[in-house]
Formats: sequence, C-alpha cells, structure tokens
Amino acid sequence: MNTYNTIIIGGGASGLFLAKNLAENNINTLVIEKMDSPAKKLLITGGGMCNLTRDNSSFEFLKHYDTANKFLGPSFALLSPQDTQSWFKNRGLDLITREDGKIFPKSRNAKSVLDLLLDSNYTLLNNTKVESIKKEDDFFIVNDLYKATNVVLACGGMSYPSTGSTGDGYDLARKLNHTVIDLKPGLASFKITNEDVSEIEGISLKDVTISFNDMYSNKKKIRKNTDDLIFTRIGISGPVVLDISKYAKHNQKIYLNLNCQIQKESTNKLLSTSIRHQTQLQSRLVNYLLKSLNINDDICENISKKKVNQINEKLKRWELEISLKGQLKGAMATSGGINLKEVDNKTLESKIVNNLYFCGEILDFCGDCGGYNLQACWSTAFSVSTSIKNKTK
Repeated sequence: MNTYNTIIIGGGASGLFLAKNLAENNINTLVIEKMDSPAKKLLITGGGMCNLTRDNSSFEFLKHYDTANKFLGPSFALLSPQDTQSWFKNRGLDLITREDGKIFPKSRNAKSVLDLLLDSNYTLLNNTKVESIKKEDDFFIVNDLYKATNVVLACGGMSYPSTGSTGDGYDLARKLNHTVIDLKPGLASFKITNEDVSEIEGISLKDVTISFNDMYSNKKKIRKNTDDLIFTRIGISGPVVLDISKYAKHNQKIYLNLNCQIQKESTNKLLSTSIRHQTQLQSRLVNYLLKSLNINDDICENISKKKVNQINEKLKRWELEISLKGQLKGAMATSGGINLKEVDNKTLESKIVNNLYFCGEILDFCGDCGGYNLQACWSTAFSVSTSIKNKTK
C-alpha cells in the first residue's frame, strides 16, 4: 500500500494550489483526479483567461461572500488578494491588472496558471475516481490502495459537470458523517417561463436593477442588484443576474427596472413622436415591450394616459417568472456545500473527523462574479497547507 502524508481528492484550482504549497514544504502529497487531466474548470475560468483575483483588500473582498464572510476571514488573513499576487509573481507568473481591478496572467491564458501549479514535486494520479475513504486508527485508507495521515476534500461543486464537478465530494463527506447544505446554482443565468424572450436575444442593457423577495431568508427581505444585463434565447444573464442568482428560488417572480435607460418624466414626450426612435432602448426591445402591452407603435402619438401608465409600469417593474431547473449544470459556481459549522474556520479541519480537511468550492460559500471564488479557493487551500505544515513539524 502506497503511503503519503496527505492525499488530496480533486485536482482543481484549490487542490493543485494546496499540493504545490505542501510539496514546497517537502510534505509527501498525492493528488487524485478522476478526469483524464486536471483543472479543466480552471482552464475555462474568465473566458479561458483566468481571472485569478482582484486588486482589492481582504476587507473589501469579504463583503462579496454574504454570510460566509466570517468563516472565510481567517483564511484571507493568511493569504490576502495581495499575498496571492505576490505568490504567483514570486514563482514566475507575470500578472496584469485591468481598469476594473480584475487580475489576470499577462499571457491571458489559464494554461500558464495550470503549468505553474503542475510544476512541483507531488504525485498526480489522473483517471482515478475515489470510491471509498476509511479511517483506520490514525490513518485514512483511500480506495483500499493508498494510505495517508491527512485527507483533503477539494472536489469542487456541481457546476460544469463536464469538467469533473459532479458532486462526488459531497457523497464522500456524507459517508464521513458531514452534512451538506442544499445545493443550488450560484452565478447562474435565469430561464424565463412566462414570456418568450427569444426575439430579443442578444440585446444588452446597462445598469438594470433586478429585485425579488429572498425566499431563503427568515425575515422578509428584498434582494436587489444593479448591473449590466443581456437577454438570451431562453432568459436573461449578465453580471446583474449572476451575482444575485444564488438567492433566487425555482419558479420565483423577479422584477426588472429599466428606468435607468430612459428618463421617467420623458415618457409622454417620447410617445408624442415615436418610442422606437426616441428612447435609448434598442428598437427590437421597444417593439417587444409595446407588443406585450398590445400597443401599436404607429399610433403612439394618440396614446391614452392609461397606456402611458402601463408603459411606465413595465419600464420600472417588468414582472418575470424564472426557472432554475437544470441551471446548476451551466452555473459558474455552486451555492451550498459542506456545512461550515462542522469545519474549523482557522484550520479548515473537520470538527467531526480528525485530519480531514476541506478547501475550495466544496464548502458552503459562493462569491460574486469576477475573481471572488478563485480567491477563496487560493485562500482556503493555503489555510489547509498551513495547518498541515504546522502539524507535520
């Protein structure tokens, strides 16, 4: 039986980052990856350019993880966004910072990040699915073939299953007596069920506000977000949707406010000529909205006050019904995961099983779009490596 100090299950961003840090401290490490090659999801992150992190302080970063911010605080104290930049630069990866604060490898190619993570003295075993983890005395036995003092579940979530994120880690954790918070899409698009928006596919709008009742909150809470939106063949997407999607529920009503695109007081003036030509909204969208209200654009000059009010109401409170069915597969991240109450936030060690650790997306957190989830992967992995290193001294 092959023996290691640490076995990491999952060769994604957090798993490989952890493995490299352990190997640099001469800790004998095995990474087990079920796919034919590691880090498939990392390679498509940020459109293949890999948005590593952002040029923000830890304090600003932690505002983007909702209630998980307190749990993640100690990990960010060990590896801040600035520390992350230094970590990669010190190992030869040149970085660039965009005007919006997003940080990428200078190559704008995620493969350069992967190559750096793979360039280390740890063992990587591809094409191997972990079927069992047993605890015998002070050791873990994995697949009845591999023995280790420490095991780390870094299996990711359930989004983009074609990259290997199929939820296997949750099943392994349950067998080790951990509970899993309900899984749902995070950073996901919305499918619209009460209207056919296919004819306005591709139309994008700036500064649209989405709002809805937070069905997961014990108190009556309105979730609201303002950012850019794009219509897809079956629904809506864009930053305004992605960052608020983790709070949405299946078959829920949401409301769009498009008034940022048109001055509220100018509707009558616009109608006196032609909405199509006067509004900042694209003509296809104007036609769609008028048709939905049974208004003929050719007769806008003589439109009634009632119809004007209907248009105003549509612009500021466009009611849509959404479906989340099947959306987890296409989501950028998973909301839900290993119950944080069962994990020590200072070490990321299980409170139930000694020497069992967790890092990355398998944990119950979901950051906003734009480098937040990758930074959490780096920080939690670094926290685990620090814990194991301190125990190994």
